[in-house]
This record gives sequence, structure tokens and C-alpha cells, in this order.
Amino acid sequence: MDTLGPILGLMAASTFIGLMLWWHFSRSASILDQWADKSGYRIVSGEYRHLLKGPFFWTSSRGQTVYYVTVEDEQGNQRHGWVRCGSWLFGLLSDNVEVRWDD
Repeated sequence: MDTLGPILGLMAASTFIGLMLWWHFSRSASILDQWADKSGYRIVSGEYRHLLKGPFFWTSSRGQTVYYVTVEDEQGNQRHGWVRCGSWLFGLLSDNVEVRWDD
């Protein structure tokens, strides 16, 4: 009976961590998709960047996410660039999006 408590605690902690990771990535993808829709782009590819954050490397907080994207506009023109989701203070609780294009 004494070993049941730590096992349940470990299971609860694992579940919580799993839910937080799921929310982090799904919320980040949602912000990215909303930005693309509002801007008239279709995302051709998007790579989540954990360490190599391009122009956002020194200025991003832990709560923000950065993607390297290729998008296509309605005329078929493609652009490549960096998209940062969330705000410095509120992270992914904010809908903020910043873009730095390669061109």
C-alpha cells in the first residue's frame, strides 16, 4: 500500500506534463494558422524552431514559439521567413505574431 502514493503522484505529474505539452504545441499551431489566414497566406511548410530561432534568438521568452515558414499568397508567390507566436510577457496566452521575412 505504501508504494501506491508515489505511483499515483508520478502518473498525475506525467499526465499534467503531457497536457501542458499538448496545449503548448496546439496553441502555437493555432496562432500560426490564424495569422496565415488573416494575412492571406497558405502555409506550405512550417518548422518549429526550439534553439535556432533566427532573428528572434536573443529576444524571445520561454513562453513564445518560433517557426521558420514557407508561405504562398493567392497569386502563388512564395515567401520564406521567421514567425514568432505569443508575447514576451504572456507567452501563448497572447495572439501576438511577429514576422521577419528573408527577402
